[in-house]
Amino acid sequence: MKTCRIFKNDTLLFSEIQVADNFVTRLVGLLRTTELADNQGLLLKKCNQVHTFGMKFPIDVIFFSKDGKILHLEHHMRPGKVSPHVKNAYWVLELQSGSCQKYHLEVNQRLVVSQ
Repeated sequence: MKTCRIFKNDTLLFSEIQVADNFVTRLVGLLRTTELADNQGLLLKKCNQVHTFGMKFPIDVIFFSKDGKILHLEHHMRPGKVSPHVKNAYWVLELQSGSCQKYHLEVNQRLVVSQ
């Protein structure tokens, strides 16, 4: 699977982000994962809603536009839940629960995806 890094204001936040950009990687997502480290996550391309059915742990979910503007944050999304549909979202970043608070992520900030 492809990987990328996520930056905020030229600061590297997450260095081991897997990119789900095809049917299979999007379908499997984090289902085979038992936990995420601080620098790990999953980036879903062309996505505006997610679910956590079959997940084993809660996650933080960041919805952002194609140009990197954070549109919506879901903190501590527990297994078995469905996120809201976020209009204009292009990317969804799934991270270890608590990451949004730890890195002071807020709506309207910008993230940069780098390969």
